[in-house]
Amino acid sequence: MQDSSSVETLGETAFDVIIIGGGITGAGVFRQAGLQGLKALLVEAKDFASGTSSRSTKLIHGGIRYLQNGEWALVREGARERLRVLKLAPHLAEPIDLLLVAPNWFTCLKYLIGVRLYEFLGQVRREDRHRLIWGKALAAIEPSLDRKRYPYGILYREYLTDDARLVLANVRAGCALDGVALNYTPVESLLEEDGRVAGVTIRHRGSKNPIAVKAACVVNAAGPWVPKVLAMDEPALKSLILSKGVHVVLARSDLRINQCCLLVADDGRPVFAIPADEIVYVGTTDSIYEGSDLTWPPVLDHEVQYLLGVVNAHFKLGLQPPQVLSSWAGLRPLIAQSGKATTEISRKDEVWVSRKGLITIAGGKLTGYLKMAELVVQQVVQQHPVFRDRIPSALKWFPGASQPQPPEGLLTSLLDSENVDAQILKRLVRRYGDEAQAVLASGRELIAPGAKMILGQVYWAVTQEYAQTMEDVVYRRLRTPLYEPDLSVRGVERISELMAEMLGWDEAERLRQLDQIRSRLAADQHFLDNT
Repeated sequence: MQDSSSVETLGETAFDVIIIGGGITGAGVFRQAGLQGLKALLVEAKDFASGTSSRSTKLIHGGIRYLQNGEWALVREGARERLRVLKLAPHLAEPIDLLLVAPNWFTCLKYLIGVRLYEFLGQVRREDRHRLIWGKALAAIEPSLDRKRYPYGILYREYLTDDARLVLANVRAGCALDGVALNYTPVESLLEEDGRVAGVTIRHRGSKNPIAVKAACVVNAAGPWVPKVLAMDEPALKSLILSKGVHVVLARSDLRINQCCLLVADDGRPVFAIPADEIVYVGTTDSIYEGSDLTWPPVLDHEVQYLLGVVNAHFKLGLQPPQVLSSWAGLRPLIAQSGKATTEISRKDEVWVSRKGLITIAGGKLTGYLKMAELVVQQVVQQHPVFRDRIPSALKWFPGASQPQPPEGLLTSLLDSENVDAQILKRLVRRYGDEAQAVLASGRELIAPGAKMILGQVYWAVTQEYAQTMEDVVYRRLRTPLYEPDLSVRGVERISELMAEMLGWDEAERLRQLDQIRSRLAADQHFLDNT
């Protein structure tokens, strides 16, 4: 994290590459550039992962549904990329069994063929392969399922992640490789020399004047904001279309499921129901978004009704919007394909290079971000052959994964040595890996009575993870609106006090931050008022 004085000197630094956009794509490129031996600068207009990359379904998966569109290569790539994430950051790739349910034997057979093909393409290990279940076995695994309507199920292996924390892990890894990362630093313009893009003009939150920063190459990885960056260069080679995906959060007591479930709606749309401690989140929708707010796209009543309808149909429930504890919407930047609905558009990524040398990466999925980063850096090196002489770094470091011990072993060690609630320790290990003990040492006090999060996580967010606002901490470091919606309301006062102490806020600033976060939380929880 940079202070204002060091930011002011960025114009004197010789960067090899500047990456615009601090989502998972930009963060991945930032880390990969460092691995290639390049001096990289990552700039993000808001906070890291503040857009789409904190609003996904949080699954690292190959996208089995794309088989029906004939996108075998995309599915194979995604299925195999899962294993790379698992190897590099095992604490951020939790293996789960996903239950795909079917209404009849014919549909089940169709799903079974798809799952087998998916496992073949993804080189799934024998011990991780699917299981076909029905009757008493299905009742034992998921007793709340309406088994008269859905008598068959297939369990197959996928991986859960925390999308925002995966972004932060890549940002921190890139900084460990001699890179510089700045949030709250929008790009105002592109610099040119001899008809080529040669840097950017930025305005950092802590600086009074714009700063011109030069680099041999500039990468546009701005996600939904890709067209805005392209407009600074020249007319776009291709156009993007934004697809909105909505998720809702329910209490586990209202939706009593044991498994992560893949539910297929009547219109063929896959909807995931993912249990996480005391809540279950359900999503996602897929519709064209033409609104102006790309950071906080609204969650509409009919989208909530759609998701609840899918759940109600599968579990014979009568869930209503007032039972929704929280919600979120994210935007998928897809490469437009004429005549196709958002559900039909490929999630394949593409790399474009403008006449002036601006490299743009668009499309793609969370699961394939490592491969996307490699493709972009290969293009950087191709444009600048002198970079081929750089010595690649041997440091494959990911924060939380510097030791070979798997998360289960880390948890066992902490349970033996720390007198702390087991659920808190499990959460810490899954979010921080082998840094969990350091987070614990930063402050064991609960954020609020009965909470499963500690003040050490707030301290860690500010000192190690670039958090500057309460929104950064609540939404993207602690993730309380997702995992503990009630804690978000109860714990913000204490969080504000600690952050004010650490960041030097006066009382007016603390109250301003507190008011902003409460307003944001209320917007996410407005369904509770519709009684």
